[in-house]
Amino acid sequence: MKQFDIIMFNMSNYSEWEGGVSNRNYHILKELMNRPEVGKILAVDYLPLNLKRAIRIFKEDMVLNINDSKIIKRRPTHKVTKISEKLYVYSDAGFFLRPKTTMKNIRKMAIELNFGDMILWSYFPFAAKYWPALGQKLTVFEAVDNWLLHSSYAKYVDKLKASYEQIKNSTDLIFVVSKNLLDFFDDQPNVYWIPNGVDLKHYNQKFSLINRDIANIKKPIIGYIGVIQEKVDLALVKFLAEKNTDKSIVMVGPVWDEQDALKIELEKMPNVHFLGYKTYQEAPMYIQQFDVGIIPHKTSGFSASTNPMKMYEYLACGKPVVVTDNIGTENVNEIIEVAKDYDDFNQKVNQVLSADNNSNKEARQEFIKKHSWLNTVNKMLELINKKLA
Repeated sequence: MKQFDIIMFNMSNYSEWEGGVSNRNYHILKELMNRPEVGKILAVDYLPLNLKRAIRIFKEDMVLNINDSKIIKRRPTHKVTKISEKLYVYSDAGFFLRPKTTMKNIRKMAIELNFGDMILWSYFPFAAKYWPALGQKLTVFEAVDNWLLHSSYAKYVDKLKASYEQIKNSTDLIFVVSKNLLDFFDDQPNVYWIPNGVDLKHYNQKFSLINRDIANIKKPIIGYIGVIQEKVDLALVKFLAEKNTDKSIVMVGPVWDEQDALKIELEKMPNVHFLGYKTYQEAPMYIQQFDVGIIPHKTSGFSASTNPMKMYEYLACGKPVVVTDNIGTENVNEIIEVAKDYDDFNQKVNQVLSADNNSNKEARQEFIKKHSWLNTVNKMLELINKKLA
C-alpha cells in the first residue's frame, strides 16, 4: 500500500479539540494518525473569515501554545506547531485579508516537511478556489452539513455558493454525512454518503464518581447533550417538561445567545436543568445517567443536512433514543424512535422509558458496533486508495 501525506483544512482549531471539543473532523484526524498508509499530516486550523475571528485566533492559537508541543515556525500572522513526528498544526490569522499568501505559506511548509504524494482533505469550503495552488495529487472534501443553511454563515452565502460550485466541479472525492447532501452535490458518481461514527470504548468506560450536578437530579432523566443552538427546538423541550412533571429534563451543553430567552423561561420550571458545557472526556458520564436520550431538533433547514453524533453516543451507552423527523437519522432509524410531532415525541419518550430493559440496552450497543470511527475511515481510505491506484 502506497503511503501519502495529508494537508487537512479543519472546521475547528486543534486547541479546541485539546480543550475537550469533539466533532467528526477530530475523530477522523485521530483515526488517520493510526494508519500506516498515512505519512505526515499538516492540520490547518479553521481559517478566519473576518477580523473578529482573526483576533480570536491570534489570542488563542498564535499567542498561546498547545501542551506538549514544539513551535517550529512563528511569524507575525502564522505559526506551525509540531505535535508529533506525524502531526503538525498550522495556525493563521491573516487568511481573510490575504488568502493567496496563506496558501503559499501552507505549500511552503509542506515542502519543508518533505511531503511526497499529497492529499488535500478539507472540511472548510471557503478556500476551495485556492486549492489548486497546493500541488496535491488528490482532493477530498467532507461535507459535515450544509453551511448555506447555518446562521453563522448568513453573511457569506454568495462566497459559499461559489465555493460549493468549485467543489462540485473539481473535487476528486466528496464524502457527505447525510443522505440529504447527496442531492446537494447533484448525486455525482464521486459523492459518497458516509455517516458519522462513535468510539464505543470511550462511551463504555466506567466512572467510580459521578459529578454532583447530575448525580443529585431526580430520575428518570430525559437528557440531551450538545450545543444548544438555533436548531434545537426549546419549545418542544418546554412541551416535554410540562407533560412530564414527574421526570427531569436535563440539557447538557453551551447555550447560544439566540436561545437565551427560551432558556430563561425553561429554567423557571422545577424539572428542567441546564448543566452547561462538558468536555468530550466528561460526556460518557453524563449520558450514562440519562434514562432516554433525545434529539429535539427543528425539522427543516440546517437539521436536514446533519447526522447527529449524539445519537451514536446515546446508543453506545445503551440508551433508548427519540428524535424529531427529517434530521439525517436514516441509517439508524431501525433502532431509534422517530417522532412526527410534539405529542408523538412525548408518547415515544414514555413508551421507551416503560419498555426499556437490559436486553434492549445490549441490542443497541451491539447495533452501534458497525458504526465505529475505524469502519468509517476504512470506507474512506478504500475509496482514496482506488483513486490513487
